[in-house]
Amino acid sequence: MRKRFVVAMLAGLFVVFGLCAKDAAAISPNLVFSQVKPGNSTSPRIIELYNNAAVPTEVGGWCTYYVSPANTTPYTKLWCFDETNPLIHVFLPAHAFVLSSSTQTALESDIALLLGLGNGTSGHVYLKDKSGNEVDRVGWGTATNAEALHPVILPVSKVVERQASLDPAVLIDTDDNASDFFASNLRGQYHYGALYEVVDVCANIVGIQELIPDGYSVDQASNCMPPPADQCPNIADLQVTIPVGYELDADLLCQSDACSNIIGLQLSIPDGKDLINGECIDHDMCPNVDGIQIVVPDGYGLIDGSCLLQLLPIWVNELLANADGDDNGHEFVELYNPNMTSVDLALYRLVVGIDAPKTYAFPVGAVIAAGQYSSFSDDDIAFTLVNSTSKVSVLSADDQLINEVPAYMNPADGMAWALVGGTWQYTNQPTPASENKASVFDLSDEEEEVTGLKPCASNQYRHPETNRCRLLVTAGSTLLPCKDGQYRSEETNRCRSLSADVNSLTPCDADEVRNPTTNRCRQIASVQGALSPCKAGQERNSDTNRCRNVTGDIPEAAFAVQPVTGAADNTASWLALGGIVLIALAYAVWEWRVELIKLLRKLASFFHFSK
Repeated sequence: MRKRFVVAMLAGLFVVFGLCAKDAAAISPNLVFSQVKPGNSTSPRIIELYNNAAVPTEVGGWCTYYVSPANTTPYTKLWCFDETNPLIHVFLPAHAFVLSSSTQTALESDIALLLGLGNGTSGHVYLKDKSGNEVDRVGWGTATNAEALHPVILPVSKVVERQASLDPAVLIDTDDNASDFFASNLRGQYHYGALYEVVDVCANIVGIQELIPDGYSVDQASNCMPPPADQCPNIADLQVTIPVGYELDADLLCQSDACSNIIGLQLSIPDGKDLINGECIDHDMCPNVDGIQIVVPDGYGLIDGSCLLQLLPIWVNELLANADGDDNGHEFVELYNPNMTSVDLALYRLVVGIDAPKTYAFPVGAVIAAGQYSSFSDDDIAFTLVNSTSKVSVLSADDQLINEVPAYMNPADGMAWALVGGTWQYTNQPTPASENKASVFDLSDEEEEVTGLKPCASNQYRHPETNRCRLLVTAGSTLLPCKDGQYRSEETNRCRSLSADVNSLTPCDADEVRNPTTNRCRQIASVQGALSPCKAGQERNSDTNRCRNVTGDIPEAAFAVQPVTGAADNTASWLALGGIVLIALAYAVWEWRVELIKLLRKLASFFHFSK
């Protein structure tokens, strides 16, 4: 049993050994070492290669190496076939030799052998292609990595030579150095000069192109370019590229493109487009309005090829030019939409200024709902409302004046210029984005004390005769025209009847008389006492017999001023004054109680220290 086991183990080892030996063998489909004469750098040396194949072999970039008997690395590179120019390919013809020799041999060769090949008794030589793959190797003497691990037995001064087969053109190559080679001597004749070069004229085409292919052209980088294809076979002459203004249709034919600015082939101008300067542009329904309007905007009507507004005009309803504090971000312009539908402000422009007005666009997407107010600050629109005087207007997109605000004049801080009750006036109640309000004023102590009258609003003045407040006529204010047979008084701005003939007036009653100034009827008063007495603080006008507020000097009393005496009244007055003083002192003590306590403590400490 043991013997059988030992035999099986030995058989396995031989199999493994054989596989390892086969793996270590070189792959030699073509070039092989045909003869090697080892020796040091001072002795004759040769390396001869032979193309064992029946076809030429490209050898550009292939190299030979010498390795020590122990096969230690790195290998010593002996020489390489030239491949400095990638377009030049080096070939060795079929069944031809390449010779590399040292100067000591006195032989002419293809390549000089400058380095030594060991000591002449042992070593290896390798042949590798340009990718570093082993092509062939041979080991002699005590070489440890000969093919099949069988080095050639080489006596001193002998040559390693490959054996020929029955066919003299083919050398034996069984990948077993001991079987393929034998010890020999230098031959009397060697062959060289069989190497030849082939120039590849097309660097960009796989394979070697010794000639430029028919119809091809060569550029400066040695790339062979194929003949240009006709991009438009349906158009006369060769079209290397698709002509400008043409596109390929589904059959790969070149067709004239009606719209060069639209991707894809347009055989005709699409619906809703106009051809302008060779480009298809959306048809503009409103050429009189800025931008392209592919449909008639809401609120506009198409009349004679132009879009005209059919909405009630929006108007500026309020503006604040001089805000309290910093104006930046607090100035505003308010608009009102009187229509029953919302209005897109993209159809309008805002104009600010008098001498050099500036035009502004409203923010994108700005819309005013039906019957609503909308305000825009100087942060929303980069306008400037100067504090001295200016005005604001609204234009339509086709530059038609829609609304214009009367110019304001030096508004006070926080006073808005607003349309209140149909009249432009100042108001101390700014109401951005809401209905306007008239000013609200506190009573002036000084005016109340002097006249007892409530002060007039900022847009009013007090008439000197009637003490009534009247509206100031501002720049841009418009009064309604008087009726037929009337005229406007320059003093009151009121309409009065025009009558050249007093007799045409309605006769006054029996107890009335006509005022020659106003043509009005008034009561005849023969006795002053027959009139109702005036209220306190009023007096009767001698011209009109009407009661009016006293605004002048105080009338004299009807009796003499009597001195006031009375000790009891004086005592009561002093008691009242004393009570007030005591209350004031009590309040002071309570208000400053903390400070008084601290003061008493300091005084106590001072007297205690003095003792």
